[in-house]
Amino acid sequence: MKSVIFSLFLILTSLSGISQKLNKLGKIDLDVIPSMPDHRIEKNDGVYKVIKDSFVFEGNTYYSVPDGFITSLEIVDDKKDYIKHYSSDGKLIATILTDRIINLKISESGNNMAFYNTENIIHINMSNYKIDTLKGSFVYSFVGNGELIYYNSEDKHICYKENRIFSDEYPNQFIEYKGKVFVVTKQRIYELKGNSLFPVHEFKGSFFDAKIIDDEFYFVDKLEKRKTESFTLYKTSDFVRILMIDKLDELNR
Repeated sequence: MKSVIFSLFLILTSLSGISQKLNKLGKIDLDVIPSMPDHRIEKNDGVYKVIKDSFVFEGNTYYSVPDGFITSLEIVDDKKDYIKHYSSDGKLIATILTDRIINLKISESGNNMAFYNTENIIHINMSNYKIDTLKGSFVYSFVGNGELIYYNSEDKHICYKENRIFSDEYPNQFIEYKGKVFVVTKQRIYELKGNSLFPVHEFKGSFFDAKIIDDEFYFVDKLEKRKTESFTLYKTSDFVRILMIDKLDELNR
């Protein structure tokens, strides 16, 4: 790419200090010691409960936020799903009912929440419970100071703050990294600046996975050839020097 100096270095995965690798499915596998969860989910007589220390909440998912706790019930049946907001002392503040909850996301501050209900993105301000119904896909994220970024697939625009950026490439992921917002599509990684997308990397095949680990940007390039697939794991800190650190070859489809 014209604006990017692409330097590629092969690093043997056996070198010490490298814990990131590809799993057998081609996804990024982080080699860490699993920690014990600080809560548990129980189901008695068809009712789900979240047990956290001395607190008992309703739901089958759990999130800790700076000013309390959030749980949700996410199951596939004829009943409505729900989101419940609890204070730090375990008191129920609010209940939000909805037909479906898909891909629930909460901002780092806990002040904003979003989920997909199979038709629209539902954006909720948790301070005043104002609800915005947004036309968009299930691809969205909270970046910056809890700002929602999402893709409206109907008019092919990325919506962020007051900006609407046209993109005929469907975003797979929005990632905040070192104070910058990156848009990952099947073909490229873009940096979002104002109302423009600036390409910083083009995949040899197509995008497959991405994660921020230890302040490094990791991504997987998937290459398909006839009846085989190969996956290559890269990392970078600036999209100038990009390192290849693992490869999984010739998986039969």
